Formats: sequence, structure tokens, C-alpha cells
Amino acid sequence: MLLRFFRINDPYRLLGLIIIATAISIPLFVSPSGILLSELKNSVLGQAIANGQLMYVQVFDDTPPLAAALFGFVDLVFGRSILAQHILALLLIIFQASYFAVLLINNKAYTENTYLPCLIFGLLCFFSFDLLSFSPELIASTLLLFALNQLFHEIEFKIQRDDIVLKLGTYLGLATFVIFSYWIFLLIAIIILIVFTRAGFRKIALVVFGFLLPHLLLLTFYFYKNDLSQLLTSFYGSNLTFSGDMLVSAKGIVILASVPLAYFVFSIFMMNREARFTKYQSQLMQVMFLWLITSLVQILMAREVSPASFFTFIPPLAYFISHYLLLIRRKWRAELMLWVFVIGTVGFSYYTRAGKAESVDYSKLFSQGEAPQLSGKRVMHLSKGYGIYQGNELGGYFLNWDLSRPVLEDAGRYRNVEVVASCFNEFPPDVVVDEENLLADFFERIPSLQSDYRREGNFYYRISN
Repeated sequence: MLLRFFRINDPYRLLGLIIIATAISIPLFVSPSGILLSELKNSVLGQAIANGQLMYVQVFDDTPPLAAALFGFVDLVFGRSILAQHILALLLIIFQASYFAVLLINNKAYTENTYLPCLIFGLLCFFSFDLLSFSPELIASTLLLFALNQLFHEIEFKIQRDDIVLKLGTYLGLATFVIFSYWIFLLIAIIILIVFTRAGFRKIALVVFGFLLPHLLLLTFYFYKNDLSQLLTSFYGSNLTFSGDMLVSAKGIVILASVPLAYFVFSIFMMNREARFTKYQSQLMQVMFLWLITSLVQILMAREVSPASFFTFIPPLAYFISHYLLLIRRKWRAELMLWVFVIGTVGFSYYTRAGKAESVDYSKLFSQGEAPQLSGKRVMHLSKGYGIYQGNELGGYFLNWDLSRPVLEDAGRYRNVEVVASCFNEFPPDVVVDEENLLADFFERIPSLQSDYRREGNFYYRISN
């Protein structure tokens, strides 16, 4: 019955998606697992941006600019409400799933027009509980969907316009303003255009120009502000490196995604044996497979990998799994396989969230250690970790310790003294956590600051006037 409901080409099927996605989300809203470390950091960053601090100049962090701006906007509207962020994430997931289904219908990806892909897409977004988070991965994957739609349009020989490839490049460029390593999708887009559309130099140049346009505007803005060096160091320089830190082990990721992966393997065998494609549909299938491979390469480039990092896998997996279910000839068997997919994907997600699967360790997704008993303070934390900011806001400029360390460990440079003085004058912290006593050298050079703070152990407390 579920398969038959979503198989019908009727936009009202999207109401079914809304009901199902909301029902799956309710336990996550009612009984949250706690604030993720990434959510805490993004909330603190958003509050700083909402307070008027300029990214990379008055906030030392490597978060891409569009992501930071969106976090700031969310803080302006909702404050630091994690529930509001989760509701926004749910709405964005529903939008993505709906958009993806309409995208496939409009581009005639299947032999029949169906809303089944929106259901599969929505379910895949719940293979791990942390995907229901207003994360950069969720935001950037939305832009990639827009780019994928333009790519499909260009492959269809009936539509050959310059504005399509220009928008394709622009969407990909904006995606790097949320997660920088998504630049890899520009390369695969160019390869696809050359192979499937025989695009010439002019169209490739338009794609590259569209991709570079947001970056040129950003560079121009910071050049005008005379802060270009901070942008180059904090955004471009910092995001060009990667470490591949697995926040959930590779084994844990495979276990979490075991049901979708099994269905993907089934789909490959079924499509090779049963499917009858037009030339255009065959090209779309190859594009989706290349998109999947590129998503894997992007994961290998990422500095930190969590289940949410796999958002880019969801469109191609939804495409292939939907194909598999549509190709099953016996209706009762297709219905059964869909229900197994639903129960297996969602059920195992909740099973691992409850800590029942020892191989899936979520501990690195949350703050490690106990935070000092501070509340409602502006805090400057001169070390790694963001747990101190729970219930507090950022004081000063220094959020990312890797970017802040070179300034705070070299008080001999006049420029660094200038930065610290400006930091305390514009956004003075109430409390400074300084375990290595790095501020002592700066306070000697800035006596007016020394008189404003008293040191107790590893803490500097601002003296009230």
C-alpha cells in the first residue's frame, strides 16, 4: 500500500512524505540525545555573527562565509534554540526530498513518473540521528541538488542555453561557501559536460566563471575592507588542508548504512538485468553513478567525517534504490521490500542511537569532558574545545584555536598586540580561560587591560566597574 501510494504521479503524495518524516522526527524532538559539538560551535558562531562580528577578522574561525551568515540569521530569528534548528533541518529535508522527486519527474529519469524517490530520499536522511541537524552538510547538499538539476537540463539535448551552465557553476561555487571541499563537484560536472554533451571551451569557461564569481565577490569585499590576508589564511588556506578525522569509525558508518548499501547492491544487479533505458535515461544513470563516486572522493578529502558528511550520497542512492523497487514485477514483493527498507533504515537508526550497537560510537560527536560552571557569560577560551560555550557566548575573537594560536603565542609582534587589544576593546570577555597564561605577555604591553582583569588559577575575571 505504501509503494502504491507513492508510485502515483500526484503532487499530493508529498503530504505523505511530510507526515512520515514528521512522525520519524517526533522521538528525536521529544527525547533529544543532547547538543552535538558541531551544533554548539555553530550556535556560538551564529551568535557572534548576529552581534555584528566580521567573519575571519573579528571571529577567528574557518567556517565558510555562507554557512556563517546562515547561522547568524538563524540566531537572529530563533536565538540558540536547538529545537528550532532541528525543525528547520526537518523542513529542509522535506524540501530536498520533494525537489529531488520533481527533478526526476521533470527530467524523465524513469519510464514512469513517480514520487517514490521522495520517500526513499526522506528515509535515507534518517539513517543516523545526527542528520536531523541544521548543518553545513544539509545546507550545501541543497545547493548541489540545484546544480544537479541544471546538469540534467544540459544533458537533455532539447535545452542548450548558456544560462544553464552559468547557474550550474554558480550553485557549485555557492556550495563551496558552505563546505569548501565540495569544489570537487566542479571537476565532475566539467567531465560530465564534456563526455555527455560535448561541451566546448566556451561552455566550460562559463561553468568555471559561474563557480568563481562568488569567490571573486568575496575577495573584492575583503580587499575593500583591507582584510584580504585574514580571508586568505582563515578561509582558503585553512580549508585547503584535511586530516580525515573520523568522528564515527568507518566500521560504524558501514553498519549504520548497511540497509541502504544492501539495497544499492540489489539495484545494480536488477538494473543490469531488467532495466530498459532510453539513451537519455542511460546517461542520467551514469551521471548519478559518477556523482556517487565523487561523493566518496569528497569524503576522503574531508577533515572531519561524521554520518552527516554522507548527505551527498543520498540523491544517487535514492535514485538507484527507487529504480530497484520500481523494477520488481510482483507488486506484493515490491511492497514487502519497501517496508523492509523503511523498518530496517529507521529502526536501526534508533537502535544505534540508543547505544545498543557497540560498533557505532557517537561519543566524538558530543563535547568531551566537564565544562566549568559558568552561565550567561562572554567567554574567551584559549585552548581547543567548545564545551565551555554551552550556556555562554563568545567573548573576543578567538573561536578556532588552530587559527588563534599563532597570534596568542607571539606577543612580540606588534600586529598581534593590536589584534588582542582590539579584541578586548570591541567584544570584551567576562571570563578568559587561559591555562597556559598566554595573556600575561600581552597584558604587560597593554597595561589598561591588566587593570580590568584579575587572575584566579587558570581564569581571568573581568573586574566590574
